[in-house]
Amino acid sequence: VLQLHRASCLEKLGDQAAMIAANLQSRLARTSFDKNCFQSVCERPHLECAAEMVLPLVCNPGHVCITDESLYFQPLNGYPVRGWRTNLKPALSAARGTGDSHQTSRRQEDLQAAARPQTLENHVTEHTAESYMLQWQRGLLSNYQYLLHLNNLADRSCNDLSQYPVLPWIIADYSSGQLDMTNPATFRDLSKPVGALNPERLDRLLSRYTAMPEPRFMYGSHYSSPGYVLFYLVRVAPEHMLCLQNGRYDHPDRMFSSISETWKNCLEGATDFKEVV
Repeated sequence: VLQLHRASCLEKLGDQAAMIAANLQSRLARTSFDKNCFQSVCERPHLECAAEMVLPLVCNPGHVCITDESLYFQPLNGYPVRGWRTNLKPALSAARGTGDSHQTSRRQEDLQAAARPQTLENHVTEHTAESYMLQWQRGLLSNYQYLLHLNNLADRSCNDLSQYPVLPWIIADYSSGQLDMTNPATFRDLSKPVGALNPERLDRLLSRYTAMPEPRFMYGSHYSSPGYVLFYLVRVAPEHMLCLQNGRYDHPDRMFSSISETWKNCLEGATDFKEVV
């Protein structure tokens, strides 16, 4: 704590970050995984190394350990907390994790090699877009499950807001009291990105692109970003919005309030090309 206080007193942000990083690496080198956290006394460790648990807007450093039965992640800041009347529990936990961001490719390969023999016998071994499509066509996967599998193949994760799973707009009619499922106009054209769905807006974008100096770009924003993700999830995870906006919510006029208005803005807005999450 004293070293963190000293780092906060430095004038330059670069010096602060360097001192914090040095302190972090020193603590990682001086600590190791606490094997008392194994779920069974019969477990045998195969590999242990430093890693980071990637969560929305936070990367938590610690140690990962692979045994013949489980995969554990132990956070570096997981010190026991004395139980007071507030019923605080020890922060140290052994978690079966899948969101580890490995510091080097070599360490990642070692982890994958150690975890591979522990694969369950009944685990599906074929993870391809074609296999998921066949399961979806046969009714074995719902639309939502199929899209999540495709996002997983694209290395997208709910633990990373910058690579959050993308679910495309499907319905294009938000004014009718009852949807006509036989009318093609009810659905969005999935062969085009959001920015190309409105011909008039696309013509304006192409004109701007032609008159633009190098380097040129078509769209001024992405179809998914941390801000867009939290736009939809602000009521589910308000703490993430406060973290992203430095302790404040966005302007009320820019907060999510209506799916139909959001679709209209994505279809007609000059800078809004986001998909759904």
